[in-house]
Amino acid sequence: MISESRRDFLRAVGYVACTAWLGLGLYNEILNKDPSQLSFRDPEVEEQMKNCTSDDPRFKYKCAEKAILANQRSSFLVSVGHGFVIFAPPILVWIMARRWMRPRPGDPNGPPPPSVQRFRVR
Repeated sequence: MISESRRDFLRAVGYVACTAWLGLGLYNEILNKDPSQLSFRDPEVEEQMKNCTSDDPRFKYKCAEKAILANQRSSFLVSVGHGFVIFAPPILVWIMARRWMRPRPGDPNGPPPPSVQRFRVR
């Protein structure tokens, strides 16, 4: 099916491509982001907390807590999405490459069949 040298070359190209994807993905999706957008210091959250006006401090605290929790939930979903963008393509490429490069039954370059001696009944 595929010669051994070509298999090694494709494996090396796959490793380089997956490593480059992971590096660029980590940089673009995580390291290049403004940290203030990933916490309660986000200007959008601060604006929502400014709208929490009341004479009752308990109500004001609950309103601010709702704004912060809503932001944290959406930040979690965004982070999961970033994880899929970063890690899913290399994992899929690795799985597809393993299936494609696996020796098929009857392939002359594949492993030999198991010995019959081991399965004989005495």
